[in-house]
Amino acid sequence: MKAFIGIIIFAVVTMTSFYVLSTLVRLHEGASVIIALIVGFAVEVFVRRKWR
Repeated sequence: MKAFIGIIIFAVVTMTSFYVLSTLVRLHEGASVIIALIVGFAVEVFVRRKWR
């Protein structure tokens, strides 16, 4: 169950970060994707460490 919640958190954070970076900050689409993936991965790692 924790893995499923982690995937949902990763997806939501990644999509939200992409939207914010591409729409509000007006960053290039490629850079927005890369940064959003990094942010999503970082939040996923942080959440998993908190669950231990």
